Amino acid sequence: MPLRILQEKDFFGRIEELQNLYLISLEADKDIAQSIFLSGPRGIGKTELLKQLFNNIFWGQDRIAPVYYSINSAMLSVQDFSRDYLTRYLCQRLAFEKKESSLTWLDGLSIEGLTSILEDKKAFWALEILDSYVKCRDPIDSLRIALSAPHLSTLATGQAAVVMIDEFQQLRNLHIGGRAEPMLISLFEKPLSSRKVLHFITGNQPEIQEIPLTGGLAKIDVKPLGLEDDTLMFSSILAAYGVNISLMPYALLNHLGGNPFYIKCVAKAAGSDKKAGEEDCWRAYIREINSGGICLYWTVLLKSFFPEMEMRRNVLEIINKIYHGLESFSQESILKMLSSRKEYTEAIARALYLSGLVNGEFGILRTPGDTVLIDFMDCLYAREVLRKSYKDIERDLLERASGAKGRDVSYEMTIPMVKEAELVAAQCLEQIGKNLHLDEELIGQLQMALIEACINAIDHSKGEDNKIYLSFSFSGDRLVVSIESSGREFISKETGEPFIGRALKEDSGRGWGIKLIKRFTDSVGFEKTERGTKVVLVKNLSRKPTIDNKDKKAYE
Repeated sequence: MPLRILQEKDFFGRIEELQNLYLISLEADKDIAQSIFLSGPRGIGKTELLKQLFNNIFWGQDRIAPVYYSINSAMLSVQDFSRDYLTRYLCQRLAFEKKESSLTWLDGLSIEGLTSILEDKKAFWALEILDSYVKCRDPIDSLRIALSAPHLSTLATGQAAVVMIDEFQQLRNLHIGGRAEPMLISLFEKPLSSRKVLHFITGNQPEIQEIPLTGGLAKIDVKPLGLEDDTLMFSSILAAYGVNISLMPYALLNHLGGNPFYIKCVAKAAGSDKKAGEEDCWRAYIREINSGGICLYWTVLLKSFFPEMEMRRNVLEIINKIYHGLESFSQESILKMLSSRKEYTEAIARALYLSGLVNGEFGILRTPGDTVLIDFMDCLYAREVLRKSYKDIERDLLERASGAKGRDVSYEMTIPMVKEAELVAAQCLEQIGKNLHLDEELIGQLQMALIEACINAIDHSKGEDNKIYLSFSFSGDRLVVSIESSGREFISKETGEPFIGRALKEDSGRGWGIKLIKRFTDSVGFEKTERGTKVVLVKNLSRKPTIDNKDKKAYE
């Protein structure tokens, strides 16, 4: 593999997104390219998605040349960056042309070394670009030549390119002679607006959104993993440690918010302990946010944005007020709290937003939606400011975790297999949602899935009792609905999913059933029971999945 990427069996929940990006990339040779910003919170998997895309394009077709470049904070002088960017681009471009993946591994290659390779491969178009770069004496003009290489190579060879740039926000720190020149990033405006070269950029969302030239880019959000993929990833990592899990810690997985980085850290911590009980997993999580990989990640980021120790202590106080205060927090609030210079508080407020430690683009600072980040900052505050012991911190968080599991409610009902009986089931689910004060949109989506599952049960059931047995179970942030009916088995032993017979395939109104059920839930299970067949729908009530318009139309 040309890049260090996850194997397909370990790449969860992004197959559809990856396929969409791949199809977009194949349009790059039509002179209609529009660069794209892959947006999403830290740890959500944007970098891995780019790497997988590179690999798929590299090996999956011969028309479009892929190039992947991750910004290195140690290579941000204009001279170093332009040379590194150009040499890596030409090497990867040549690697694709010759299908020699070893060329993508070359690191620290000198101009002389690259020239020798290009001459050996008779890559005259690349030699011409490199010669222009070598002859240029002005560092900014050299940077322009390097950035124009994808466009020039497309003109010279007729083969379009897709350029992927990770950690794009780092380019705001480009410098000449050690002094940062934020305006240098504007040199990317022309390459990013090229209709002949497609760019994918990603990195820290708040910082990238502050860069003016990225405003015209198309934006694609990288969503959190669904609950089904959460569980697959978690159990797969534990299995690699020889640990089999019998009861999945769903409350913890909901707490991790579908963030692959968090899931990997906690699963590895639990796996190294060789313990996978629910409380064991929570203890592994608490250790991670106190001293493990999650702690290290956020600590490094905190220090990078707030390098002075005294400032970091002030930041901890401010963040605690923002996260747990009853009133809105603003720059003026910081000024009153610190009794300091206005420019000092302005710098803190801006750094808090750009780092992602708080939300709030328009002056009012708010708590982020990342519950793991909130726990980390609470632990850091308890340890560094309140001077609490690890034992006390662990006890407090375990009590909080116990509260997350505390609300368990279940209902059962039976409906006859008669016309519009599925609407009665949907109305009952709606009332349950109201009684528990659940989000109306999420319950609405689950109602659609329930209606489809009931109709499927009626379509396939040949039993004598003509009844559908329903159960609704609410625990923590999960709502589980089971639909059981008697009659012949309609689950394929090969796939574990229902048969789609000829009648269903020919009837466009019914063929969408299983797809819609999956779209409107986080996971779907099909089981053979003594009574007949059971369909189990799981909805994660802490996340709002996006429903595609095409699926809405199909349902309507």
